[in-house]
Amino acid sequence: MRNDALPALERLAGNSSLRDRALSRFDRDEPPPYVSSTEDEDENEFEIVPQLDPDINHLLDEPLDDRELNEAAWTLVTGTSAYHPGTRYNDEAEFERHRIEMWARRASNATREFFVQYGPERKGRAGRERINIIARRNIRRRWQKLGVWNPEWGIPDRKNDPQASDKTWDWKWPWQHGDAAAEWKRGDYWAMVRNPRHPITRALELRRGLRRSAHSPMPPRSHLKGDFSASQAESFIISRPWFMFKVEASEQRERRHRLSLEMSRRYNASKPPALKDRWEEREDWKPEWRDRSSGNTLIGWKWRHESPSPEPEDLSALEDLAALDLTPSEVDALEAIPPPSPPTPEPVYDPSARPGTGLLASGPLLPEPWGGDFYFGF
Repeated sequence: MRNDALPALERLAGNSSLRDRALSRFDRDEPPPYVSSTEDEDENEFEIVPQLDPDINHLLDEPLDDRELNEAAWTLVTGTSAYHPGTRYNDEAEFERHRIEMWARRASNATREFFVQYGPERKGRAGRERINIIARRNIRRRWQKLGVWNPEWGIPDRKNDPQASDKTWDWKWPWQHGDAAAEWKRGDYWAMVRNPRHPITRALELRRGLRRSAHSPMPPRSHLKGDFSASQAESFIISRPWFMFKVEASEQRERRHRLSLEMSRRYNASKPPALKDRWEEREDWKPEWRDRSSGNTLIGWKWRHESPSPEPEDLSALEDLAALDLTPSEVDALEAIPPPSPPTPEPVYDPSARPGTGLLASGPLLPEPWGGDFYFGF
């Protein structure tokens, strides 16, 4: 490069006009844009996150008082319907339907054709209705193993011959009657005192005095056993991960209400860990609760220390459709689904169908009702 540059410099030194033209071009041209060597690096890599104010942290860490406990109970009863079996079923059914649909697309031909069926008028109707019933079958089996399934429940969201028992809002747990009816007296923010035996009251009373930074691990209860009492069944439900997550979320909501607007701004700026992050930190969170294909999350029934089995279960059993254990009502519901609509024949151009019109024929050609002659109405 040095040898190439020397002759050029000698020519500039010996030719004043050439030198002046080069200098004027240098003065006229804009310099090239600056390109940082770190341009591809993450701009937020060195972002300074404010530390959480110790006073705010202390305020949020304090246990809930009576008013806050009642507000949390009100949220769990009317806001999230935490103890209602129909609410839990609906959450699982939505998650399960999507899981089956995604799995069926990769299954064997027979299974794929059973679940993924298309008709021209109601695309995928038969497949979707079958998925809904098989999702119910999967949830039923899961809940039977847990000991919480009620045989009086119907098949929600079926389109053919629906029954009154299909309405999940009317569902009750098998033990939910008599003293365990769990009927919450609505319209009262201080109703915990009036509902001392309600499972939601029990769940919050068990956590009374608990700081946010504290953790109360649940004793292992993988399922209900034998002739359990209503009290044992209620204790099982309110100790499940999906229920406890709702409880902690309602408590967190009440704690956040303690902050003024300015304190909330500073708290958010500190990027505090979410509730899910705290569960991950204490190893309560299961990665399989998140469906990778959809990004949806369904918190399961079992804590990590209760069972090593995955949640939800593997779907490979659906490959053998003939061996599926179905209840009579599930069989009837599947048989009641009309078959997919037959495909409409593709239009075929046939000049003889309508001479001179260029119209298409999509089926057998029929004679004109007026004998083939044009009829003008007079």
